[in-house]
Amino acid sequence: MPMHTGELVVHGRLEQYEGAVLLVVDERLSGHDTFLSATLHLDQPVHLPELKVRIMTFDDVTVLSPLGPDLPLTQVGKEWSGTLLIPHGSRPPTIPDDLAQAAAEAGVDTSGWSPAEARQLLTFLGEAGPGPVRTERIGMIIATLAGRS
Repeated sequence: MPMHTGELVVHGRLEQYEGAVLLVVDERLSGHDTFLSATLHLDQPVHLPELKVRIMTFDDVTVLSPLGPDLPLTQVGKEWSGTLLIPHGSRPPTIPDDLAQAAAEAGVDTSGWSPAEARQLLTFLGEAGPGPVRTERIGMIIATLAGRS
């Protein structure tokens, strides 16, 4: 049974943060869960075939934090490249049932959302618990999306 479900070629630069060397990815990873571990086959600036890393994706950047041997501080500032072996694959955002129903009733197509837009709108909605605030936020999302057509 494979230990990973996806492979992704990645590259970036090495940066120091609080005494550790982190691998900052050039392009933010979207569609992958964050704070989960993966394996990086690091090709340059040093060859490490099995570097365990934690994927940390924030609003505008993805950082891989080594869980295994520390990368030497002498590598800070250098470019890196490798293949990220992701055990959990890509996970497209799931539209909650109540938002999907409201979108369908309003004739709003949610399939064309960009990853950034989906992340923003679903986070905005997810911060509201059940009740009037959530209902109001669903209305705001539908009105905004319907107004773009």
